[in-house]
Amino acid sequence: MSYKYSLDKLKKVSQIETAKDIKQLSNAQFPGTHCPLFGVALTSGYIKDLYTLVVGTDECTYYTKTFAMERSNSDAAMEDNFLSFAIDQDDVVFGCQEKLEKAILHIDRKYRPKAILLVTTCVLEVIGEDFEAIIYSIQDQVEARLMVVHTEHFKCNSHIPGIERTLEALIHLMEKQPVRSGTINILGHRYSGVEDTELLKLLQSKGIEINVVLPSSCSIETIQKASAAQLNIVTDFTALSLAEKMKQRFGVDYVYFDKYLNLERIEAGYRAVADHLAIDLNMAIATLKSEAIELIEKIRPQLEGKSFIYGNTPLLAFEFCSFLCQLGMAPKLIQARDLYVNDDVYMKEIVAAGFDPYVSRIANIAPLQQLYGEIKPNIYIGHENPRSLMEKGITQVVMDMAAKKLGFEVPITFVKMLSKATDKNHAHTGRGNHHAAS
Repeated sequence: MSYKYSLDKLKKVSQIETAKDIKQLSNAQFPGTHCPLFGVALTSGYIKDLYTLVVGTDECTYYTKTFAMERSNSDAAMEDNFLSFAIDQDDVVFGCQEKLEKAILHIDRKYRPKAILLVTTCVLEVIGEDFEAIIYSIQDQVEARLMVVHTEHFKCNSHIPGIERTLEALIHLMEKQPVRSGTINILGHRYSGVEDTELLKLLQSKGIEINVVLPSSCSIETIQKASAAQLNIVTDFTALSLAEKMKQRFGVDYVYFDKYLNLERIEAGYRAVADHLAIDLNMAIATLKSEAIELIEKIRPQLEGKSFIYGNTPLLAFEFCSFLCQLGMAPKLIQARDLYVNDDVYMKEIVAAGFDPYVSRIANIAPLQQLYGEIKPNIYIGHENPRSLMEKGITQVVMDMAAKKLGFEVPITFVKMLSKATDKNHAHTGRGNHHAAS
């Protein structure tokens, strides 16, 4: 007889005060979260002239290399500049400084990279190998700039710290530059084609130029000149730490403009950018917001009363769910990795809208599948097994497409996807067949 999981183990939004309040349904998570090493792989591969050396067990180095190879084949902007330093038992007992220094010298002379990012993994962190000391001892012997990112998974619960630390490390490549008026950096955007987003099209129409996009469109040379920008626009919270460091070291101010769905937050972001750059966006903002409102109000009757589970998407979990609550949709359960910047605000909005859903730890799908019949959502938002959802009559909506966008186009794209998915669901209800929207 299989174990029966219960929602009673979880806390609700109104009871969440710290990340420790986000519980998981089972003691063992399956499939479980990615480690910070995955975050490094997602980020550093975009940076031209950067070689990433992963130092760890066979499993860690193999995992990263295979991911980088697959990603470079599917994403033209991603390069496979990942190298592996697989440790053995002797390295664990006696340390690997001498061997690692030889490896760094070899990489520097053979590949001639402009920078090398050394990435530690769990075993190296447990034994206490001092990578900062290794860099200090060998930096003068190599042409490449050396940096370190630590990725110990036993101290965190996801891959997010790997992204944050990789971005933070880039501050060591930057040099003081004269400020170029009317230029911006985009920090945190991990998708190609940022120039095609609503935000960038609007700014470029006003004569604003892109200085550098970190990490999705940059090189060591452009990173060195990042401090020349008049303004940093942070489009993902993982880059907030880098933005703060750049403000402290170089005086470059920043605006946090994430992939919001709330129209007022998007408008406030646009106005903050306009104020910093001394440009007039009033008419454009009014037009774009009006178009978004018109579409949302047109689709609202189709969505009101629909219930949903929020799963794994590239967007902000609680901000996303707050937006859906404003549309009259009812959250039954929200899966979250952690609590991030402004999540307390978004959670209060959910409760103020009259909802108090359960919150569970993300990447714990197996036990949650057992409870779909009890929760009975109309919609599942995020990645899951489509067959498992169809068998329960649940419509799936995957949000990857909207994650590449910035501005009012984010809620517009999502609402259209949601409308299309629920249309398909309604069309097949009579035959008991529910399709997943991807």
